[in-house]
Amino acid sequence: MSKKEQQQFIKQQKKEEKAQRAAEDKQELTLLLEKKFFVFQASRLIGAQGRSYSVSPNTNFLVVVDSTVTFQFAFDQLVGWNGLGGATFEGYIDNYVFTNNESSQKPMMVESKVIPATGSGRPYFTIKVYDNGLADLNLIMGGPDHIRMSGRIVNPKQSGIYKGQTIW
Repeated sequence: MSKKEQQQFIKQQKKEEKAQRAAEDKQELTLLLEKKFFVFQASRLIGAQGRSYSVSPNTNFLVVVDSTVTFQFAFDQLVGWNGLGGATFEGYIDNYVFTNNESSQKPMMVESKVIPATGSGRPYFTIKVYDNGLADLNLIMGGPDHIRMSGRIVNPKQSGIYKGQTIW
């Protein structure tokens, strides 16, 4: 082989390896979402007017494990109900729906209602999950109130989250 052919061969191998890793990553993501065993770790909070703020993924998350759900948001240097400058909520999954879009053009979707462990209300969340693990969360707390965050989906065993005091 000529030097140019060798370079093309190496480039093609790298491209195939990258495609294989991407397929394996999507398969792992799909399994986590299907089995209801994942953590959404937020890195950005999107405000009502569309402004975004950086947040810590270790203290801003949504955890789904089997039939339970925990949602927490916290802001550094603020006093909050959970001891971390925010709030922590727990509840139970109700009507969990996972939609796996085979096409990489459309994100996978997770939708679920939440039955609060204590308190009232019927929060509802949707998560758009892209093939690379990036995700967008929309949590509707009731009425016009909602929280939007962007981040990534990870395995709970690899998340490194810190949970504060639960308020519901």
